[in-house]
Amino acid sequence: MSRAALTHLCAPAMRFTMAACVPALLACAGGARQPPPDLRAFPYDSALFAVLASEPGPAQMEALERYETATGLPVTDTLVAIADDSAMHPLLRANALLLLGRREPGRHLLLVGMALDEPDERIQLAAVGVLREVLDVQPTAAMRLLAVALRSPSATVQARVLETIVARDAQVLRDYIGRAPPPQLLRVARDLLAVAEERGAPLPPVDAAGRLERTGPAGHSLRYEPRTRWPDGVSVGALTLLPQGATPVPLGDVEVAGSVIPAFFSADGRFLVWEADRTIRVRDVAGGAVRDAGPGIAPRPMPFTPDFLFLREIEGARTVLRAGTRIQYEVLRAPFEVAPGDNTAPAIFTGLAANTSMTLNGSASPVRWMRVIELSNGVFALAGEGMDTTRLPDPFAHGGSGR
Repeated sequence: MSRAALTHLCAPAMRFTMAACVPALLACAGGARQPPPDLRAFPYDSALFAVLASEPGPAQMEALERYETATGLPVTDTLVAIADDSAMHPLLRANALLLLGRREPGRHLLLVGMALDEPDERIQLAAVGVLREVLDVQPTAAMRLLAVALRSPSATVQARVLETIVARDAQVLRDYIGRAPPPQLLRVARDLLAVAEERGAPLPPVDAAGRLERTGPAGHSLRYEPRTRWPDGVSVGALTLLPQGATPVPLGDVEVAGSVIPAFFSADGRFLVWEADRTIRVRDVAGGAVRDAGPGIAPRPMPFTPDFLFLREIEGARTVLRAGTRIQYEVLRAPFEVAPGDNTAPAIFTGLAANTSMTLNGSASPVRWMRVIELSNGVFALAGEGMDTTRLPDPFAHGGSGR
């Protein structure tokens, strides 16, 4: 890949906060391909050699800082030179790249992109390790480069990229699946794609009429057939539940914006939550019982909990902007399954704001295409173009339910 092409992929290169790199990043592949680094072939001093030849992690970073303090020399330019030197031992280059990612995160994405073109897995893995942290603050640039990394001939690098992106970008996963990757990675990618779609990723239309389909847990499926479509990505149409081995169930008309059907299954597939007529409804898929959870829009499952969330606009809190409207919402939480006679109201646990725009899905609220994403530190959040990123409660708190 040319530097000009990588410059396009990396822009804009904004700063981000680098978390700890995976200590075993360089140990998982390529170690037996070359002898260990030779100090005699190292054109810099032995103290720096000792730092770069050590195990990646916090201790290595501390050693680099001690080296810089002791010598009084700024080491960044040297690290750049080492990482970019094809004659240097791959282990030293990989560690230099990781250290640059920690010291000056986001400033060397061009170098990171060039590292993805290197033949040695250790250098490619180091580049992916840097990009892992870029995802939270420069998601577009990071995902473009991670999509490049998925084209690596190394199955180890491909696996590390899948581990990094998880379910962040459904289209990147679809493109990867379409290239027929190794069978074990194909299964992983398909599972990640299913997770992405169940957390709100946009769906590709299956025909010219704009029909959307998705298969959820336990083999149950949803089919959306638009009846009225607007050229700006918004439509209204019929939603049908297709239970595994059972008769289709019409669920009524729903609004769709950004190719996201406002209907989601519980993790075990036993329940379905959907929005119709600005009301949140929950159905027992097998039993057929339906209950209303109250007024609201944009339901989403909450990962690793038995609950779902939805939004309710705060009345009187809209603000008219020059290019749209800022809408304030309460974010509510409710269980998929309730005991008979349990009329407990959904609980408000946070709020968020979203800005409508005439240039974005016809002024529909961005919460209609919001996604549940996993940040690099394991925290889940609601995110989408045109809305504030809002962190969700820890799903593993209080025994795993988060309630």
